[in-house]
Amino acid sequence: MKAAPLFHEPLKPGPGRPRRMATEHAILKATREMLARAGVHGLTVEGVAARSGVAKTTIYRRWRSKEDLALAALLEVIRAEPPARHLGSTRAALNGYLGQLIKNVSSRLYGRILRGLISELAVDRQLARGFREQVLARRTATIRELLPRGTERGELRPDLDMALAVDLLLGPIYYRALLSGEPLTTAFVERLVDAVMAYGGSNERR
Repeated sequence: MKAAPLFHEPLKPGPGRPRRMATEHAILKATREMLARAGVHGLTVEGVAARSGVAKTTIYRRWRSKEDLALAALLEVIRAEPPARHLGSTRAALNGYLGQLIKNVSSRLYGRILRGLISELAVDRQLARGFREQVLARRTATIRELLPRGTERGELRPDLDMALAVDLLLGPIYYRALLSGEPLTTAFVERLVDAVMAYGGSNERR
């Protein structure tokens, strides 16, 4: 039997789709409620089915496991985030975007999902691929849109290693969120951005 896709893009309204959209909305709403209360450990497909009023078979046709459901709920939260602002200096744009990121990562729902999935990402290749392609890739793409503006405006040198700069900005945030437990603060974000701007040869005025 062919496996169902791991993730689904949000459905757009169209003929025959309202019922499916309502079903998916009910499933993910119930998933978020359970995650907020008990985290990934306390999430069950049976519980989601009971809370949403949707049959377990319907849920399993869309998602393989409770971890897939949790990641789908996380993606819904991410899709609802405001877009990165490109106004002002590159430093200001990075501070604004990463500031919003740490706010989300520190939230009860977002943080519980991340911490609950971390062990499964190490052993479930399909789940890990989905996390990289649907979560990390979105973060990376946004920063890769912001950094070239710094090069164009003379704030960053043309030969800046973009991949390393992205790692320097995102790596410490996820390290604190998932491993060290150190606080994610605005001051911490500003230090990260300062370090990357210095590494990139920034000479603009703050």
